[in-house]
Amino acid sequence: MAGPAFAAPAGGDIRTTTKAADPLIRCFAESQDRASTPWSFIPKESGGGTFSNAGAPNVRSPYYVDVADRGVTRVIRVEAASDDDAARTRLLSAIDSCI
Repeated sequence: MAGPAFAAPAGGDIRTTTKAADPLIRCFAESQDRASTPWSFIPKESGGGTFSNAGAPNVRSPYYVDVADRGVTRVIRVEAASDDDAARTRLLSAIDSCI
């Protein structure tokens, strides 16, 4: 799924991995599909990209997951605008299962 670009808020949780960007991105997209969670992905020319559910119907508190390719390391910055701890935990669990 592709969608319009959105600016992610600053701060958030950070994860790192040596897993290649493409399998990491595929894994996270598949986890969102399995959970029937809306998502979009905006790729970066330099590798990686940004996932978000911003703009999807019934999403009041969007998340942003930025995957930055840093050579041998991928840096994943997570922004969950929701005060819903369960939703944030599900998002982080999906990411952690892919790294």
